[in-house]
Amino acid sequence: MTRESSNQIKSKYTLIETSELIAKLQQERDVEERANWIRALGERIEPEVIKLLWDLRNNMENEDPFVQYEVKLSLHKVTNHSSVGIDMFLENLSVFQTNKKVFQGPKILIDSNILEEFLLRNKTTMNQDVTKVVEWVLSEKINPYVGKNGVENLWSRVKNLRGQEYANRLIIEILSQFQVCDIDLQEIDMEKYPTVNIPTVIQVECAKKYNLDGIITLRDRDFVSSGWPYVYSPALFLEYVESEYSDLSPEFFKEELAQKFIDQKREKLSINWKEEPLKNNISFEDKLLLFQGWKIKKFEVLCTKKDLTSATVILQDKFGKKYHTESGFKRGSINALFTAFDKALSHIVEIEHELKSIYIANLTPGKEGAVTAMVVVRYGEEEVIRIYSHENIIKAYLFAYVKAIIAVYAPNEYPQDIYEEKELMSLYKIGMRDFRKLNFSKVDLSDNEANLSESILIGCNFSNANLSGANLTKTDLTRANLSNANLSQANLSNANLTGVELDKNNQTLFEGTILTNTIMPEIKIALSGRSRIDKVVQLLEQIDIQKSGCRLLAVHSMTTPTWWHSDLGMYFWEVTKKILQKGILIKRVFILPESPTQVHLQVLREQAEVGVEVRYICCTNAKNVDNHDLHNTNVMIYENSLVERNSFTTRMLINEDRENGYISYQQIDLKTDKELFSYIWKKSSIWKQAEFPNFPEQIIPHEFLNK
Repeated sequence: MTRESSNQIKSKYTLIETSELIAKLQQERDVEERANWIRALGERIEPEVIKLLWDLRNNMENEDPFVQYEVKLSLHKVTNHSSVGIDMFLENLSVFQTNKKVFQGPKILIDSNILEEFLLRNKTTMNQDVTKVVEWVLSEKINPYVGKNGVENLWSRVKNLRGQEYANRLIIEILSQFQVCDIDLQEIDMEKYPTVNIPTVIQVECAKKYNLDGIITLRDRDFVSSGWPYVYSPALFLEYVESEYSDLSPEFFKEELAQKFIDQKREKLSINWKEEPLKNNISFEDKLLLFQGWKIKKFEVLCTKKDLTSATVILQDKFGKKYHTESGFKRGSINALFTAFDKALSHIVEIEHELKSIYIANLTPGKEGAVTAMVVVRYGEEEVIRIYSHENIIKAYLFAYVKAIIAVYAPNEYPQDIYEEKELMSLYKIGMRDFRKLNFSKVDLSDNEANLSESILIGCNFSNANLSGANLTKTDLTRANLSNANLSQANLSNANLTGVELDKNNQTLFEGTILTNTIMPEIKIALSGRSRIDKVVQLLEQIDIQKSGCRLLAVHSMTTPTWWHSDLGMYFWEVTKKILQKGILIKRVFILPESPTQVHLQVLREQAEVGVEVRYICCTNAKNVDNHDLHNTNVMIYENSLVERNSFTTRMLINEDRENGYISYQQIDLKTDKELFSYIWKKSSIWKQAEFPNFPEQIIPHEFLNK
């Protein structure tokens, strides 16, 4: 279609009301006219138009390909428009939910975290159960509901990750499948929920307001103190609907499911317990202290071969007079045990924490067969992480959880938990794990194959630790305490050291440590002479030959050419040639005396011949370069454009009686030295061998340099 005809069509339909456009489209059977009506609707950003285009998109089997194309194009226009967002959808629920089907099955509130897991995660173990729940939602056997706040949060996350159009299309689909429920906070008596967080209260009150039959959520522990029993994890819901006892009739599901299902499973547990008591019952008598004088008197786990578990926890006060006994029945022993513990704990404190993750890491062979469990608990905006090693896996899990609970509710009652080598050794080989904020002060892994690669070690305490030779590649050590740590020969390639705490002299990272593409802290090390050259050579030899975008910028004051022919100068020159062979760009300005000799020029010629971009300037001219006296400058800057915080600068400072120097990763030093290099590079002359006659004398007249 030409631009003119397209504009004519737009003009033709401009004055027609949207309702009339929709009516004419629904009556029109001519392919070209239908395409014109649809194209015109694509210019209208109205809820009714978006809903119509979405319905057309879902029923295009009998449409002409030309009409199908116009439907897709118009839908793209309206869903990608900046004014179309979550507010429009929620303000026009009556439009987007007009065709919502109602089934004979129970009414279930699906927590938005179920949908988030389904849409935004890979097929993990958790995601497999979530996927099955979503399949049941779409099976037309239950009536799915979703909270208004959950829809808003889901739209925002998806928009940030995949863009506005994707998020808008997703919400349209959700509104076509789910009934949105909402409640005014002013309608809720918060005094009835003293130990329940606000999002959980809203969901419970929505379930009551809309007379729902249950809630499926990944946060089922948050509902422990709500008093509303019809809450199911994805695993528990699937256990029921996939069992022989499944009955989804509304009159059965809500009132009888929880009690009848649990009774049936408990009866089955009891039978298995009588048959194999020694194999299925684990009872512990450890008197593990909590806080406020309370302790765990006893806990018991009763399970079957099919992972159906009942757990009981008994808490006792310090006088032995008060007890809180609670039980949990869940799929999985740890799930049941933590549920029972949370119920008992709710009698002592208001539950304000959320369990984020738990996992186990086996010790290496020969470590007495013990295991180490790690627990991550969220408390407000903070995350508390604790680990515990024990020969029994359930004890390891529970005691790690209890240590995290103590850190949340009574951080001052006990001294800070100190982790020794045993805990770290149980974790060091697994990689890709989150150990943030753990205390590994004074650990000694120097005699072990310490592989902590790809671990998250944010905020960990490694002060005075011996990590000599450790593999710390790709680790995130942001804000970690490395003061007085021994990292000699350790590999910190691609690690993140932003904001780490070092010892006063900042020597921690300069004893043979590999720092290839490492995100470095802002440190500055005072080094001179051979020691400085050795450290610079060590860093240069680590340059990743697979990476581009690296270059060396240098200024060398050559009042005497003897340094380059000394043992130290020749040593550095050999390394420079190796760097050139890797394809690294080197630019060097030589500051020459007023009357340079052939020996001076020989140094320039040798470097230019192997690929160094050589320039030169007379020392007299270098005394005033943009108001800077640079005639005595000796500086080298290593720039890594791919990992900027791996760049450094080094200087040799020559005073009257001694030489000083440094290696610096500080941004201010890098900025200053790069500016100085830029000044002198612009003022210097390009080295051209042909311009220098081969004088028989040893001295080149200074007039030639100043011409």
